[in-house]
Amino acid sequence: MSPALVEFYFEFASPYSYLSSEVIEAFCARLGLPLVWRPILLGPILRRTGARPLFVDGIRGDYARRDCQRWARLHGIAFRHWGTAPTNALKAARGALYLRGRPSEVPFIHACFRAHFVEGRDLFEDALLAGIVAGLGEDVPAFQAGIADPALKRRLAEEVDAAYARGVFGAPTFFFGEEMLWGNDRLPLLERLVSEARGTQEVPAAAAGAL
Repeated sequence: MSPALVEFYFEFASPYSYLSSEVIEAFCARLGLPLVWRPILLGPILRRTGARPLFVDGIRGDYARRDCQRWARLHGIAFRHWGTAPTNALKAARGALYLRGRPSEVPFIHACFRAHFVEGRDLFEDALLAGIVAGLGEDVPAFQAGIADPALKRRLAEEVDAAYARGVFGAPTFFFGEEMLWGNDRLPLLERLVSEARGTQEVPAAAAGAL
């Protein structure tokens, strides 16, 4: 039996995660696959792997700044801000977990990504998150209490631990069954895996232009 869904591990401070977030829904819809959004924090994972974040890695960071702009232009994605330091994504990641399974979950994720990478906002701002949540029709005090709940804090930590145990070392990372692919440019390979699992080798021409 072939895997039945795509899992998308993302970090709100990751520009490549943002780029992927703008195309992954259409990609999965075209393939007829459900999509599971999995927010994580890269900080704890990078400390374990010894890797440096893009924002503090001079040569690699300079390249990534140009590379992200190229990807954004290629796919018509608004991308106007890359600060000197990443946003603190802790509250946003907790928020995505708090809203998991609700109609506002995915709109919240998109709103947070766009607030940071299009508007240049810091996702650690309570007022920003409150405005996003209110605009989605959610109870703001309940949201704020929810993301401050020790049980939800532990849940996010457990999600990060589980991601690392599964082999996740960066974001975005995609899973199709036990197959793991890292990077926003790996969606054509993901489509190939889907095709193989379904018993066909032909990959639609659209895959070549996938992000």
